Amino acid sequence: MPSGSQAPAVAGDPSEIEDTPVAADGPLHEVFWTAHENISLDALAIAWGIKAAQLGELNPGLDRDAPVAEGTKLLVYRHDPEHPPMSIGSPNRGKLRNGMPLPEGPGWRLRTHRPRTYGTKNTIYALVDAFEDFGERYPDGPKIRVGELARRTGGRVPPHRSHRTGRDIDIGYIFRGIDDGEHRWKYMNVRNFDAEKNWALVQELLETEQVQTIYIAKKLQKLLHKEAKKHLPPEQLAALFEYPKTPESPHAKIQHWRGHSNHMHVRFHCEDGNRRCRARSK
Repeated sequence: MPSGSQAPAVAGDPSEIEDTPVAADGPLHEVFWTAHENISLDALAIAWGIKAAQLGELNPGLDRDAPVAEGTKLLVYRHDPEHPPMSIGSPNRGKLRNGMPLPEGPGWRLRTHRPRTYGTKNTIYALVDAFEDFGERYPDGPKIRVGELARRTGGRVPPHRSHRTGRDIDIGYIFRGIDDGEHRWKYMNVRNFDAEKNWALVQELLETEQVQTIYIAKKLQKLLHKEAKKHLPPEQLAALFEYPKTPESPHAKIQHWRGHSNHMHVRFHCEDGNRRCRARSK
């Protein structure tokens, strides 16, 4: 379960909030984020992609005329069953309604600038599960570098063609050597690509059963395939990897897409029962 800072929270009674998990095995009813510096409410709202008035409503104990102190936990999302997150349209042409923010957690690193850190419910749940399980497998690191998901209301996010509906996320590869998760993307090759840990992360994502496709450069698929071959039979490998070419390649979970030599792109399924979501780009 992700743990947050123990600094003051302002959404309500602090004694209650301290015992409220950021994430749990059950529903993520509330999500808190932590102010990374002493910062005005307006500036923080811009950095987090949420209106200042909305932050104020979610955190009624906040003094809106004073800077938010570094380390303060603010409520940024409360689940509303009447207005749940919803992916609308296709990944390249759709939008997101009532986007849910990815929580902070000890095993992954969000950027301080977070306007594009929102997703659908099943996307966020799956990511938290996968990241937590990876962290349990490697408790001493490395930290997972989280890139962009979608805006809170979805829509176009230049320079991406996709990332519009809350079902896409960029995740930095894990590299050999000292890797604390603080460095940004690195271009991978046979010398610096940690095949064991990257395969472990891919496994955790796949085990959520919410992944539609993972885009990974072919040269890195070769390294992952070599690692996965130690653990999986040929028929499972063929269902997972586009490389090497088999009759199953066009339908494999892991596909090549140009521009993914320094990060993987994970696309999640549409939510169950959402008829307005389109699985494929059109």
